[in-house]
Parts: sequence; structure tokens; C-alpha cells
Amino acid sequence: MTQRELASQAGLSTDTVRSYETGRKHPRREHLVAILDVLKVARDARNAILTSAGFAPDGHMLTYDYPRGMFLPAEAVAHIAKLPWPAFVLDEYLKVLGANDAAQALWGVDLDTEFSDDIERNLLSVASTPRFADRCLNWDEAVTDLLAVFKGKDRGADDIENPTPYFKAVIERFLAGEPRYVAKLMRLWDRAAPTWERKMRWSYRVVWDEPGIGELHFECMVMVAHHGDATHFNDWIPTDAPTWLALDELQRRRSP
Repeated sequence: MTQRELASQAGLSTDTVRSYETGRKHPRREHLVAILDVLKVARDARNAILTSAGFAPDGHMLTYDYPRGMFLPAEAVAHIAKLPWPAFVLDEYLKVLGANDAAQALWGVDLDTEFSDDIERNLLSVASTPRFADRCLNWDEAVTDLLAVFKGKDRGADDIENPTPYFKAVIERFLAGEPRYVAKLMRLWDRAAPTWERKMRWSYRVVWDEPGIGELHFECMVMVAHHGDATHFNDWIPTDAPTWLALDELQRRRSP
């Protein structure tokens, strides 16, 4: 692109662009932004240039381009329905908004007929149910991650001694579950991270014991579905061939 072409598209004079390139003048922020817009500079390089020139980085967040950039709850659930691995959508308090067939086959549930209330669908409530808890071989590790979500809430951490109303209901449901898991929870609460240090994409590990099949291994990827709604995708990605084969077998058993 010539100086004249750049100047024309950026709404500047050719002399002005030339003076910037030779270092005789330094652009104001609005002029520099206009030039970066014309050149279609990638966001990371764009912000590095703005910052090095002494200006604030670009505050425009592509992720807030509603509605195209985000998944509404129904859209998120529809999206995971076609995935071949277990996947589900959570809200910010770990309630399951929807799970695909692979997830329900692995868990051995039918969410159309079971776990109908908000508290039952919270992962922390589920964690004290032997039907699931006994099959999670790294239960301590997984539940510690769940507790960290509550301890690191953006609008204030939850406290197991003085809980918010929703967290109180979740804890009460947990305490009504299997006693051996209740005792573990109290120990793990202190171990859970006191601050939320996750990025927009992070993962946790699950080792699952499937009766009649054996151990299944997953790396569970978590990514934002909708910032405004604070919903997240959870994708349980199998990490070995036997786990993939086991998932196929479980779904065949589930098919009518």
C-alpha cells in the first residue's frame, strides 16, 4: 500500500502519513487507530503498537458482539448435541443447563425424566451421590476444582460457614448425601484455591470407572459460552483409544 493510498483510506493527508513514517511527527491516538484500522492489524499486534506509543490498548471486545459471538442457553445445548464426546453446559453456579447424549450415556441418566430441580442439577450436589461419586476415581481432585468456583466468584466468594442462599441450598443437599463424601468435602474446602485463577479456556481431569468396562480417562475442557449469562461449555475429551471405544459401546447400549 502506498502512502497516498493509506492516507486516503485513513482520512489523513499524504504529508501527515509521510511525517509519521519518517519520525518527524508522532500520531495522535485517533490517527494511529485510523491507520491500524486500514491496515487490518491483528488485535495482539495492534495493542502492542498502541501501548508502545503511550496509548491505552483497544478496549473493543469482539466477544461482546451480541448476538453473533455468544451462545444463548438453547443455542449452546443445541451445539453440543452433535458432538461425539460427553459435553454439557453449566451456568456460573455449576447447574447443568443441558447435556448431550454421550454425557448422559456415560452418567447413566436421562435428564428428561431425572434431576429436574435446580439444586439436583448442581454438580456439587451430584458429587455426593454414590451413583456418580463412586465412579469418579479422582473424586478429591474434581471436587476441589468445583469448590474453587464457589470460593472465587466475581461478585464475592461463597463461604461454607456463612453461605449465600443458593450455595446454602447446594450444601444442604450435599450434606444429605453419602456421609463419607460429606466428611471429605469439609476437608477439601480448605484445600480449594481461595481465588479464581482460570483463563477463558482451562481444563480439569476426570478418571471414570465404568462397570464392566474399566477406567475411562478424560481431559475436560472448559470454555465460555456466553459472557453475559456466565455460561460455559464442558467438553470431556477422551485421552486414549479405549475410552473412545467405551463411549461408542455405551451409546450403542443406550440406543433403542
